[in-house]
Amino acid sequence: MPLSDPAYDVWTMLADWAEHAPDAPAFIHGERTISFGELRDRALCAAQGLADLGVGPGDRVALWLPNVPAYPILYFACTRLGAIAVAVNTRFRAVEVADIVSRSGAKVLACAPGFRSIDFLSILAEIEPAALERLAALVTVGETPANPPPAIEKLRRVPFDRLLSRPAFAANHASAKAPCNIFTTSGTTSAPKFVLHRQGAIASHAQQVAKVFGLAEPDTLTLSVMPLCGVFGFNQTISTLAAGKPCVLVDSSEIDRLARLIAQHRPTTMFGSDDLYARLLELVPGERPFPDRKSTRLNSSHVS
Repeated sequence: MPLSDPAYDVWTMLADWAEHAPDAPAFIHGERTISFGELRDRALCAAQGLADLGVGPGDRVALWLPNVPAYPILYFACTRLGAIAVAVNTRFRAVEVADIVSRSGAKVLACAPGFRSIDFLSILAEIEPAALERLAALVTVGETPANPPPAIEKLRRVPFDRLLSRPAFAANHASAKAPCNIFTTSGTTSAPKFVLHRQGAIASHAQQVAKVFGLAEPDTLTLSVMPLCGVFGFNQTISTLAAGKPCVLVDSSEIDRLARLIAQHRPTTMFGSDDLYARLLELVPGERPFPDRKSTRLNSSHVS
């Protein structure tokens, strides 16, 4: 399916590739590979699961997750529902998380309490329960705590896997005009401001970036190191998918682990910060520390 045949909304962008190349890999995470067809099917089930929780067009779903498969599955579920995915930075502490969830009016908050690198539970324990009282449910990815903190004790807690067990969502509320993303500004002078994006803009930008960066090349493989909760990481990943190519989801920024993933997968494209690249080159010295199939396209967050 060539990029010259543009999709006008985010859901269609995924659905077109799932129809054209259902078995092609979309995401790699650890030993697990998710095809475009599987990504579409799981997003449809998750959409029904979210609908069961009362999520519909225009409602907000807060995604407070690392780079794990649940993130894109829930994101595409939101696009099918016509709902809005609110990106919650995994570096945020209790005050910021409570503020974003409360001010956005999110109906659902998704997080990963058992994730090894981020202590979601300790952060939730510091949140005043009143800040989360508008939530209809907390979707938990991975292990669910046996003794939840007060902030979520009274909340309905739904395992992410339960959403995936639901039948496919039949309706389609995706459209170019449908809002789909809320990202936050840095908030250097006040509380972070919300920036709303529509499906048409996200899809168009992703397909344009895919063309400019040559992501449709046959050997393209992206290493998604930058967090999906940020614009930089999200753009790299969604643009790779727009080209029908796979991404390796990296849920931790540990340099030695990142070096092993680069050696294992030999990606053609990777976005990162100047500091990240410097630490990688310090760990793996040599004139060509990471030889690959072609010259890796490296892009820095400090380059405009």
